[in-house]
Order: sequence, then structure tokens, then C-alpha cells
Amino acid sequence: MTPLDFSNLPLRRRLLLLVGLAAVVALLLAVAAAAIYEYTTFRPRAAEQARAQAQSIAAIVTASVEFQDARTANQYLSAFGRDPSIEALAIVQDGGVLFAKYHRPNTQPIDFADASVRNQLVTAGRVLTTYPIDTQSGVHAALWMSALPPPFADRLLEYAPLLGAVALSLFALAIMLSITLRRAISEPVQALAATARDVTRLRDYRRRVSSASSDEVGQLARDFNAMLEAVEERERALRQSEETARRQLIEIEAIYANAQVGLCVIDRELRYVRVNKVKGEMSGQPPEALIGRTIWEATPQLANALGPICEQVLETGEPVANVEFHITAGPEATTRYWVGNHHALRDEVGNIIGVNVALHDITDRRRADEERLVLEAQLRQSQKMEALGTLAGGIAHDFNNVLTAISGNAQLAIEDLAPDHPAAISLHEIKRATARAKDLVRRILAFSRPEQNIQHLIDLRPVVEEALRLLRAAVPRMIDMRLEAEPDLPAVMADATQVHQVLMNLGKNACDAMQAHGGTLTIRLSSERIHSLLESPSPDLHPGCYLRISVADTGTGIPPELIERVFEPFFTTKGPGEGTGLGLSVVHGIVRGHRGAILVRSELGVGTTFDLYFPAADVGAGTTDQTSATAATAAGRGERVLYVDDEDQLVHLVTRMMERMGYNVTGMTRPTDAIEAVRADPRSFDLVLSDLGMPGMSGMDLAEELLQIRPDLPIIITSGYVRTEDARRAEQIGVQDVVMKPNTVAEIGQLIRDRLDALRK
Repeated sequence: MTPLDFSNLPLRRRLLLLVGLAAVVALLLAVAAAAIYEYTTFRPRAAEQARAQAQSIAAIVTASVEFQDARTANQYLSAFGRDPSIEALAIVQDGGVLFAKYHRPNTQPIDFADASVRNQLVTAGRVLTTYPIDTQSGVHAALWMSALPPPFADRLLEYAPLLGAVALSLFALAIMLSITLRRAISEPVQALAATARDVTRLRDYRRRVSSASSDEVGQLARDFNAMLEAVEERERALRQSEETARRQLIEIEAIYANAQVGLCVIDRELRYVRVNKVKGEMSGQPPEALIGRTIWEATPQLANALGPICEQVLETGEPVANVEFHITAGPEATTRYWVGNHHALRDEVGNIIGVNVALHDITDRRRADEERLVLEAQLRQSQKMEALGTLAGGIAHDFNNVLTAISGNAQLAIEDLAPDHPAAISLHEIKRATARAKDLVRRILAFSRPEQNIQHLIDLRPVVEEALRLLRAAVPRMIDMRLEAEPDLPAVMADATQVHQVLMNLGKNACDAMQAHGGTLTIRLSSERIHSLLESPSPDLHPGCYLRISVADTGTGIPPELIERVFEPFFTTKGPGEGTGLGLSVVHGIVRGHRGAILVRSELGVGTTFDLYFPAADVGAGTTDQTSATAATAAGRGERVLYVDDEDQLVHLVTRMMERMGYNVTGMTRPTDAIEAVRADPRSFDLVLSDLGMPGMSGMDLAEELLQIRPDLPIIITSGYVRTEDARRAEQIGVQDVVMKPNTVAEIGQLIRDRLDALRK
């Protein structure tokens, strides 16, 4: 056999031979290198591995150390002690205090706190490592671990095949790549890597790699270019998303800051973390002053209601919605009402970290509801009074007819008897009693339904005395009542019923102010002359003579800041259900309707005085002959009057009395008879006087029929109760007058006289 001529071998074989020899040498070198490497670097690597293992164990037991849970820490150490390489574990706190430990069964415990013991372990070949444990609460400790290294031979046998295979593979791959694939793979890949570095460094995703070849490297280049295109598109979309998110965050911040409800975030320690402007205004402090402070420190009154709710949400995680509460604060003890909605705030893993609170101020709505309830109560009361007015109107009509008959017949009897007849006194008493009964009916109507202000020349002292008598029966005996009146008081033009209402209202308010401790109610009547506007106590009082009525009490008084508001509608200092706030506004309207004025003076703890001024009437010397003058002016001159009323007694009475006054009267009880009489001779009557409420046909229907027969026929309709709709219908059909039924027949005659005289003029 000829010697092997290496130089003559084909390149392929030479390459294979060289690669084989290189592989054998590389394998031997790899084994030797592995043995040396293992021998020289085992302990540092073992120590590093042990430290990494100790670090992992320390991270797991940190929570147990922080919460001082020794039982859980021992369980963790026992679990890690199952690793055969671990001989012993221990957690030692500052000062050498042993917190937790583990050692293999059937072995002696190791005192890691003793330095000499640790030196013995190192001398014995143990891998000893420690790792510090630091907690957020300030607790410091150290984890000690003793590990047993495996025998060197075992380590070498374990790593030698792997190292040899790796070395051989790397050697063969290096030769093959360097000789056969340098241009096919290395250079294109280097170009690809260079492009990737540029893209990474410059973040320029528009760069591309040349992909002219059709092999795998070319396909890789094309795929890399496609990846760059996708990344470029994703980067563009990411920038757009970031811009959108930034804009939305700005919008959310603006909405949060400018929301018309109070918004805040409260953490688990019940501290304000975030507060918007409205919540700061609710608390009376700027938002910056609230952030970082607990609700008990920043808003103690609100905390009484908000604190328990937030604690409930933090504990259960369930929302608490539509909770209504109120707070009374401020120098005027103003009460504000809120509705709160409370929702748990969670982190990304679902842990509750705080409470979102939204507070809606419903004070205006509550006050509107309270005012609505007051108005509804007033409406119900108004409806009751409307029904009472309707009932009273019907009663007044019939009752007034009866009273008119009684009073008229008494008057006829008085005229038929001599002045010194024994029965004259009783007849005068009957007339006075019927007059009082008619006034009582009128007051019932005035109480139940609004009535036109009908003013007469009257003396107000009897009105005041009667009001005091009624008040005396309605108030406790511990309240004393006094009347002080000057002599020769002037008469006034006034509506006695409305003045009586004013006195009752003021008297009742005064008694309410003295309800707790009693006191004195004094009503004073005096005359007062105002010489000039400079001396006038009110701009509404012009120079002249006035009758002043002062209603004074010794009650609690009115605070100075409320004096200006006492006459405002719906303003009251009484509690719910005790007053509507309309009484004094009605009093003010009545006094102004009499061309007068009302003033109030009050002192806390002393009492209150209301001064009412009524203009004194200008009465001449002929007042004493008023009755005779009235009777003279009411006398008839033979005028023909048709009187229609469904009451026989009233028709008979009016006919007799008016004939005595000089009128030619035809009385009828049925409207149909009156229509026939006028139709038979339309010019046979100068005036028609009819009652409004009659069965079968009302006075309005009768007037409409008569005016169709004779359009210029004067017609007067009277009633004990005149409604607004009655006056409106009378105007539509052409009736000249719809008036309250006069109290006496003499007044009926005066009414007819005035109408006939007006027609002549």
C-alpha cells in the first residue's frame, strides 16, 4: 500500500479529512476544557447559582417577614428544602434573631448566626450563601442557605458528552459555513443585520434589504422587508392612537374639572386623592386644600355621612347609589341637600384601591318640592274654600231672603206703631238682630270666597271689640288682652269684614308669639294727624288725619334681618304645617286697599307692634240726619217697578214698603208671569228688579228674555252672592247692574232711585 498522499486527494476529501481531524482534536480539547473549566469554575458558579436560588426564595418569603408570619415562612423553607442540593435554610433578623429555619432530617441544626459555624461549613466544602430581605415596613432580615456540591466525577461525566457534542457541532458548522456558505448566507445575513441595526438605532422603518436572490436568504430578506412595512404601519397607527388617547385624556380632564356635580376620589385611608371644582365649592374650600387630607380633617360635617358609606364600599366593593343626606352649616345655619353615588375604584388586577364619589346638589329641587307641597296644600285649601263658598252662597241667598223679610216686616210694624208703644223696643231689637245675622252671613262669604271691597262710613271700635271677643275664646288664659281707645275717634271709610280679618290675623300671630310663656296683647285706637311728608312715618301716608290701630304683644320679637321680609308672600318663620306665609301679605294688601299703611316695630325678647293707619273720613254736620236724608232721596215719584222674586213673603214685603216710598210696584213670584206682563205692554214698566237665583228660570235668563222684548228696559239683578261669571254674563246680555242684595228694603229703594236718576241724566 502506497503512503497516503494528502496533497493529491480531491479537495472534497481533503476537506473531509481536515474536518475529521479537526473534529477529533476539537473533541479532545472540548473534554479537557470542560474538565478544567468544571474544576476551576465550579465553586463560583455554584455560589452564583445558590445566590440566584436564595434570591428567589427570599422574594417569596418577603411577605411573610413583612407581616411577621413565621408559620408561613417555615412552610416555605420546608418546601424548598425538598431540593436534594439544599442542606439547610434559615431566616435571621437583625440582632441575630432566628425567624425561621430548615435542616435535613437526621441532621443537626446549623446556627448560621455563628461565624465559626459558617467557616466550618465552607471548610467542609459546602456552598454557603446569604441574601438580604428588605421590606417596605422597615423589617430587615437575611436568608442563609447551605448547599451540598455533587462529586467532581459525576459533574464531569454529566457535562463531558454534551460539551464534546457541542464542540464538534460548532467546529463542523464553522468549517461548513466559512467554506461553503459564506457568500450564500453570511454576507446577505450581515447586510440584513446591518439594516436591522440601523432601523433599531434610527427608528427609520422606511429602510429596506436587497432581495434579489430567490433562495431562502432572499425569501428572508423579503419577509424582513414585509415585517418593516407592517412595523411602519403599526408605528403610524400607534402614534395616531397615542394622539387620540392624549386628546381624550385632555377632554376627560376638562369634563371632570368642569362637571356640574361634585366629583372626588377617596383612597383606602379615606384621604382625598382627586377633587373637582364643584366639590371644592360644596366644601367651601379650594380643591388643592382638600387633596391629601382625610375627610374627617378636611370636611368633618360631610364625613359623618360620607365616611361610613366609603368604608362600606371599600369593604364590600358594591356600589352605594342615590344616598340622600344634608348638612347644616354657615353663619345662617343654611341646610344643603345632596344625593351621593359611590363606586369602588379598582387597579388593573381588580384590587379595591379607593372610592369614586359623585355628589349632586339637590337643595333647589328639595326647596322646589317643599314649595310645591305648600302650593298643593294651598290649592287643596282653596278648593275646599271654593266648595264652602258655593255652599255658603246658596245658604246666604235663602237666609238673606228670610232675614230681609223679618227685618222689613219689623220696620213696617215700627212705622205702624206709635213711638211709645211697648212693642217698639222688641221690634228694634229684632231689626238689630237681623242686621247682625246678615253681617254674619257676609263674613262667612268673605271667609270662604273673595269679595269685593265694599267700604262704608263706620266706627272701627265695635269691630275691634268683636275681634277681641273672638280672640279671647280662642287663646289660652295666660295671655292677657287689653283695649285702649281714645275718646271721639274719627270714623273711616272701610270694609268692616276685611278690617275684622286684619285684626284677627294680627291678633293670632301675636298670641302665637306668646304661646310658650304668656304675655299681654294690647290693641290701641288713636287719632293722628300728619302735617307734612317729612313727618310721615311711611311714603304711603300723605298729610291728613288718620285713625291708627296698634296691635302690640310682649312675645319673642322678630329678628332685625327678617323685618323687611314679613310682608313677602309665602315667607314664614313658623315650622312646617304651622303657617303658609300668606297672612301678613293679605293684611298688607287689605290695608293698602283702604289707602292706608301698615308699619312694624320689633325688639327681640321684648315684643312686636304693628301700626295700621286708616284715613279718617271727612264727615260734615249733616251726618246725624243721614237716615232721614237717605229716606228722602230714596222716595219714589210714581215710577212703575216690576219686582220678581221666588219668595212670596219677600215680594209682599217689598211691594208694601216701596209703595209707601212712592213707587208703583208690581210684584211677581214666577219669571214667566213677568215675561208675559212685559210682552203684553213693553212700556208699562220703568224698571225691573229681579232676584238672581230662582227655580225654573234664573234672573239672568229672565233678563235675556225681557231684553229681547224691549232692549232699552232698565234691569237690576240682585243676589245674596254674586259670582264673577254672573257679572260677566250680565255684561254680555246687556244688564246694567248686578249687585249684592241690599240689607234693607230702604236700600232697595235707594238702589232703584239712583238707577232711575242716572237714566234721566
